[in-house]
Amino acid sequence: MKTVPTGTVMLQQGAEVPGTVLIAHGCVEISRMNANGHVAIIHHAREGETLGEIETISREPCLASCTSVGSVTYLTCPVDLFVQHLANPLIQRNIMRITRGRLQRDNERKYVDQNYPLDRRICAYLLRLADRNDKVTQSQGYIANLANCSRQSINRALAGLREDGLITIEKGKIRILDRVGLELKLAGQKAAAFQPDTGMTSTD
Repeated sequence: MKTVPTGTVMLQQGAEVPGTVLIAHGCVEISRMNANGHVAIIHHAREGETLGEIETISREPCLASCTSVGSVTYLTCPVDLFVQHLANPLIQRNIMRITRGRLQRDNERKYVDQNYPLDRRICAYLLRLADRNDKVTQSQGYIANLANCSRQSINRALAGLREDGLITIEKGKIRILDRVGLELKLAGQKAAAFQPDTGMTSTD
């Protein structure tokens, strides 16, 4: 078990992997840089997710860089030890499930990125970035980069979500107040209006 501070490159694009990484706590940004130096953020992995298992099996260089966002605690299963267990049908099935889940996730995100307007895409990004306490630690500039749009556009979209009571912004940090409402907005539906409990019952 190892704990690293924010900004630590746990796996480096183009380098050999030491083994398969299992995240025990925290968030890891997975990104890939192209030949022109442009970086694309692919995913934010969290507790229970694995990194580098395909490279561990294939013995190929890492396809993307994995960088800690905040403090991250993780375990590493060395290459040789991991390969020893590949004959186990349960291990094989779980690797295929992980791979299938990633394909499904990436297909869904690509559809959102290509077809949804910004106000709905922002909902997807916030749900993706939020931690277990529904807090988004990344800056609004980071989200603008993720959405490939201007900071001003992000500010307007976030202001709309705040007016709808879905999020709050305190000292530049975003917190989700209504996760279900955010999911409904992402789906193109309206959240039900909040009805306070007055403690009164019907006499009918």
